[in-house]
Amino acid sequence: MYRFAQSPGIRRKTSALAACQIAATLAVLWLSGCAGVAQQTPQSSGQLSVTPSSITFSNVVIGQKSSQTVQVSNTGKANLSVTGVSLTGTGFSLSSVAVPFQLAPGANQNFTITFTASSTTTANATLTIASDDPSSPLTVTVQGTGQSASAAWQITPSSITFPNTTLQTTQTQNASIKNNGNVSVTISSVTLTGAAFSISGLSTGMTLSAGQQLNFQISFTPTVVGGATGSLSVSSSSVSSPLAMSMTGTGQDAPVQHTVTLNWNSSSSSVAGFNVYRGLVSGGPYSQINSTLNSTTLYVDSTVVSGNQYFYVTTAVDNTGAESAYSNEASAIIPNP
Repeated sequence: MYRFAQSPGIRRKTSALAACQIAATLAVLWLSGCAGVAQQTPQSSGQLSVTPSSITFSNVVIGQKSSQTVQVSNTGKANLSVTGVSLTGTGFSLSSVAVPFQLAPGANQNFTITFTASSTTTANATLTIASDDPSSPLTVTVQGTGQSASAAWQITPSSITFPNTTLQTTQTQNASIKNNGNVSVTISSVTLTGAAFSISGLSTGMTLSAGQQLNFQISFTPTVVGGATGSLSVSSSSVSSPLAMSMTGTGQDAPVQHTVTLNWNSSSSSVAGFNVYRGLVSGGPYSQINSTLNSTTLYVDSTVVSGNQYFYVTTAVDNTGAESAYSNEASAIIPNP
């Protein structure tokens, strides 16, 4: 170790410098300590949230009202005090809200905003909610657009043709009326012509809201042979033109069911039963028409068609299942009808 001699003056200067460094260090420590005392942790508070964040009323018919529900919630960790709820803007109204009110963390409260359209021009409003949320007040934009009233409806189908229908029986087909407009339509009159036709599910006083479809039925019950026509007219005071539908149908007698009765003489030998065969050409080919062995010498064929001619033969079957040759042929002509 080497030692350097220093003059007293230099030694004093070094001591003074050290003293200054110590003072500076103490000053820094003192300032740091003061800063620590002054710093405060922010206290938890309520936080206001509104759903929806913006409110839009679209295509509200002029003169009509539309409402939406608004929900205010406390998403913070402390109680929230709501001190004011106001709405500014022409054409809008706010349901009654008693303020102030408290919302616990996670709690919510609903109220309603209503828009009454007076024109097709877009209307604007502002919803303002005041509270003890540090970011208060919270504002929500509100907008509404009106549209002109348009009454329109449609009947489907516009005409119905019923198939040929036996007298005193009923055929039914479905139909519908749909409100294609943007306002409700009330049926003021229903007029049906044609004695053979009837309706169900459709009457005066029924109201169809915008977009609603009404299903109903048209029935045809003929009482006389021949063609029948009818019409349906449906009107409303809301619509300038009534709806119209035409109907046609034909009544006919009940079809005549002809039968052919066959009988024959049995052979003297013992038989277990008989099979009956039928063809459309004399001499065959023939097809068996009895599903089980016929035990008697009588058979009634009820499956014949008007206007046809049929040719019949029979066979005998013994107890062993052996079948005889065809009998002689018989024929029958079926009347038409």
